[in-house]
Amino acid sequence: MTHQDFEKARENMVLSQLQPSGIVSERVMAAYQAVPREMFVPNALRGVSYLDDDIQLGGGRVVMEPLLHALMVQDADLRDGDNCLDIGGATGYSAAILAQLTGHVVALEQEEKLLQDASNHWKTLALSDKINAIVGEHVGGYMAGEPYKAIFINGAVASISNVLLSQLAEDGVLYAVLMPEDALIGKVVAVRRDEHGHISQTILGEGVTSYVPGFGPKNSFTF
Repeated sequence: MTHQDFEKARENMVLSQLQPSGIVSERVMAAYQAVPREMFVPNALRGVSYLDDDIQLGGGRVVMEPLLHALMVQDADLRDGDNCLDIGGATGYSAAILAQLTGHVVALEQEEKLLQDASNHWKTLALSDKINAIVGEHVGGYMAGEPYKAIFINGAVASISNVLLSQLAEDGVLYAVLMPEDALIGKVVAVRRDEHGHISQTILGEGVTSYVPGFGPKNSFTF
């Protein structure tokens, strides 16, 4: 595919996948239009990088389905000064989208090779100054960067961790696809922590995606 083909495919993703499914924020649609998704997938899969599905990266890692990710991003309503944490973003597509909406993105990835690939992509897109790349275990979050207006987990989790909820700012929100063990389909959830520490959950949509390493049924934990 040519550069023009990819640009057209990206436009079609926004207009034919995201917008009809409720993604109506002009800022969010512009963010997805601005970031070349094909850059963040293996060369052999670039031709299908705009399908409404996860893109397999190998080793159980994926670039998350566009709509599931966009439901989270739209709900977060990020602004220029907001601080957010992006967990398990693999090759960096998610953080690149978030960096279109705010200048303070902490990208936490436990596989150093993936994070290096991501950093190279961000540099190409002139986004490096907006993204702080951190190698570390997903499950612990990144306390040195808290508090966060929003935390995004790039895939499914079997349960929601209080360790991550504790890193939210007042009225901050954690986003993930909640898919307990044996669930046939996951729920895209927004888990909010108010100024009194009370937790509430909103369901934004449904879908199936891969578990983020550290958050699967065998490895999940709650307090």
